[in-house]
Amino acid sequence: MRERRFFFAAWPSTDVLSALRLRLAQFRQRDWPPAGRCELPQRWHLTLFYLGASDPTRLQKRLDDLWPGPFPITLSFDRIGAFKDGRVLWIGGQEVPPALTQWRRGWLAEDGIEADPFLPHVTLLRSPRPWSWEEKSIEPLCWPLQELTLVASSGGQYTVLRRWPMVS
Repeated sequence: MRERRFFFAAWPSTDVLSALRLRLAQFRQRDWPPAGRCELPQRWHLTLFYLGASDPTRLQKRLDDLWPGPFPITLSFDRIGAFKDGRVLWIGGQEVPPALTQWRRGWLAEDGIEADPFLPHVTLLRSPRPWSWEEKSIEPLCWPLQELTLVASSGGQYTVLRRWPMVS
């Protein structure tokens, strides 16, 4: 049996998923890497932070203890880019709402971890080899987060273990 790894994520609503598909279709007509495997839309998510191999019961209790209750957050995705190694193409934005930054810092500080720079993004494509890439602007997409989820990942499969509402 594969080891399960955990992360906190937000999944796009139907409307946001449609808007992501539209931006991707517009972009594919203009510019697209020569090789790679597209992520399936049902796997598109925003990872808020990766937790690795942990005890899911402890994680759920910890989030219950640290959860401030619903807090509305809207992200703006306005660019398509690639990480430095040129193997992961993403759609995302540079702006991180202060409430999200504060919540991430609080969670990580409990473990004595300094919050890493956070780039809100959704992975669109993974490439077996790097390619040269220049970040490109796209028509902005607003993503109001509806809920936060604790997700288990094993063998490429995602399982949502718990949900916390982001809106009342």
